[in-house]
Amino acid sequence: MVMLGPDEQFTVLSLSGDKPKRANVIKAICLLLGPDFFTDIITIETADHARLQLQLSYNWHFDVKSPVDPADATALFSVPDFVGDSCKAIASRVRGAVASVQFDDFHKVCTTLSPLSFWVIHVFIKSCDRDRAR
Repeated sequence: MVMLGPDEQFTVLSLSGDKPKRANVIKAICLLLGPDFFTDIITIETADHARLQLQLSYNWHFDVKSPVDPADATALFSVPDFVGDSCKAIASRVRGAVASVQFDDFHKVCTTLSPLSFWVIHVFIKSCDRDRAR
């Protein structure tokens, strides 16, 4: 139970949810520290215009040093929809990385990964760029 002072009020959080992510799906008045992951489905396009849908899962945690500085705590909750913003930012990076690779090269890497790892794909794309530059 929470008792509010006369000058306090609840703030309703509107977070993205569902797969693929949509804005304002989750309405909550408290933000718990778990679950510590979220999943999204994104559409990507390779350099040769092959369109694919990827299901990506991300682990996350709040990185707050102890003892908690009030300024850090305020900054932590200043982003209205951290789920939607995070998914959009990561999806943008994945799309940008995959857009520079041919479908066959992307497919060869994806079939060897279990589960699909963006960071491994990113390293692979950088190595392909280095090979093309030679």
